[in-house]
Amino acid sequence: MAKTSHHSPLQDVERDALLAQLALARQALIKAQRGMRPRSGLSRSAAAVIEEIDEFAFVLTGSTEFFHTEAHGTPPRQPG
Repeated sequence: MAKTSHHSPLQDVERDALLAQLALARQALIKAQRGMRPRSGLSRSAAAVIEEIDEFAFVLTGSTEFFHTEAHGTPPRQPG
């Protein structure tokens, strides 16, 4: 019986590194949005990318609120 080729899931270290980079990108987009007109195309585009980052984090972690913090200045929850 021939083996089928499957992509292996991300190793925990790879996943954590990817989530860290996504967090940086998300933070940069949120910071940039503060200087944009709220209903501009640029602001809506930034919001869409943030939503996609949140969706990707959900796929990786199973948490819909992975990047959401409980209090201002609290770092994102670590996968566990």
